[in-house]
Amino acid sequence: MIGMVSRAFACAVICLVALRLVPAAVAEPTTDWKCTAIPEIPVDERIAACTSVLESGKFGERGVIRARFNRAGAYNKKGAFELAVADYSELIKLYPRNVYAYYSRAYSYHQLGELERAIADYGEVIGLNPKDQRAYYNRGVSYCKKGDLDLSIADYTRAIELKLEPALAAGEARAYYHGGDLAPSDPGPSAQFDPLHRAAYLARGVAQSKKGNLDGAISDYEGALALDPGYPPAYVYRAGAYRAKHELARAMDDCDRAVAFGPKDPNAYLCRTLTYLAMGNPQRAVTACDLAIERAPKAAGQYRICATAHLQAGSIGQAIADLDRSRELDPKEPYAAIWREIAAWRSNTPATLSEATAKLDMTKWPAPVMRLMLGTMTVDELLRAADDPDPIKKKGQMCEANFFTAELALQRGVKEEARRLFGLALADCPPTFVEGQAAAAELKALDVNP
Repeated sequence: MIGMVSRAFACAVICLVALRLVPAAVAEPTTDWKCTAIPEIPVDERIAACTSVLESGKFGERGVIRARFNRAGAYNKKGAFELAVADYSELIKLYPRNVYAYYSRAYSYHQLGELERAIADYGEVIGLNPKDQRAYYNRGVSYCKKGDLDLSIADYTRAIELKLEPALAAGEARAYYHGGDLAPSDPGPSAQFDPLHRAAYLARGVAQSKKGNLDGAISDYEGALALDPGYPPAYVYRAGAYRAKHELARAMDDCDRAVAFGPKDPNAYLCRTLTYLAMGNPQRAVTACDLAIERAPKAAGQYRICATAHLQAGSIGQAIADLDRSRELDPKEPYAAIWREIAAWRSNTPATLSEATAKLDMTKWPAPVMRLMLGTMTVDELLRAADDPDPIKKKGQMCEANFFTAELALQRGVKEEARRLFGLALADCPPTFVEGQAAAAELKALDVNP
């Protein structure tokens, strides 16, 4: 369904919190006190104030640098990343050795999906300071998102080897993390470890898992836990690795620890949801997923996972409601649209996939899956589209091609073909793909012992 569990938990990652990646001098007032990095000032007011400063032409280079930094940070906050890039690029012309400008522009590039440029900017930072732990970590995340896992692992390893600059307190260091699920929680003022060191272990574990090296991933998650035994994300990710190894009791134990250390963390309850599904207990998975939604009711990905649980529990109406909510929150996410179509097949309700494609990127995967479902692509064409020179990417796309083709065969009443294809998905899906577990559930419903 949702592809790798990391779609819900990871590698949908942000670069860094650019609004805090400015020199201390930038926070000083210019002519308009609203042209500042202080986040309490509304974004549009900050942009207007800084624009006024820049257009006045009354201030020297120092005032221009401050205003551009603060306006670019506000653009990033607003999501106007192309405008932020323009300001950071002008700053780099004025101040070509300013690492903060490169860090911040890398964030903007990452948000725009221009990963090569983000990676290049981190390279500039490393060129200026070869011992900058943050740059290696952030470049590792960009490499991971790009799919260059070996380069990602190498950068995470270097980040682990280096020490965070002494001038950065634990709280300030958080400004240099990529966000999302790989970002560490607030370690608090009494933390006695380098939080970036911990995050690098976690991120390297994710990259190892994506390569299929589950034992190496578990070792890295344990490295993070050795630094911070109360770190919920490490338990969540280690549980995922144990699920992939079919060590479900260990996986659930880690999910329980994640809940104990992070009772407000929705990912801890999603951990239980996915583990209950792997155990073949969709009813308990639904209960756990409801608790995750209570803690983050606007997270679209959680509704997609809950819909999986509801479908396996036979609650098709609730699955449709969850998928509709997921699409409402994130209309550009394709897997909710795909599963909404499957739920419509099972309930004999009107199809919605054709309408949904108007808001989706139909130039990249999984667009071929949607075309198959809409009848505009053949199975052979889908399999050719799933082929890829990257063996990891190919394995994942072939998994999804087989699984969703099986769902189509099941809808058409061709049960033997559905059984064959679900069997292929179960055997071949990467261990962290939800489709593998869903294929096992479908085979069980077809009276096949997976």
